[in-house]
Amino acid sequence: MADIVVVEATDQLSHVAVKGRLDVAGVGEVELKLTIHTTARRKPAIVDLTEVNVLASIGIGMLVAIGKSMKAHHLGFAIVASGTTKDILEKVKVDTIFPVVATYEQARTIVLGG
Repeated sequence: MADIVVVEATDQLSHVAVKGRLDVAGVGEVELKLTIHTTARRKPAIVDLTEVNVLASIGIGMLVAIGKSMKAHHLGFAIVASGTTKDILEKVKVDTIFPVVATYEQARTIVLGG
């Protein structure tokens, strides 16, 4: 099971936290909501994965699709992750598509360009 929490949705940026498992079932539960709160808003976005306890390939694919869409719209996008989730994203080189950082503050600096 997975869920998202909208932490911040302002004219400046979107900040969404994902919790739970990003496996087949979890992605099915959050993909549309996550897209609505990131790409569809047309604002820079931060996605916090620090409370994700399973990150399967389908979850990585969802994040890459959102990240590429954000990039295509010239919008800042960053992932906040820690532990195994951060390790997985770095091992599969997702951090070459969009930043994967340890803190919200780092992500905010990146997506807002300064």
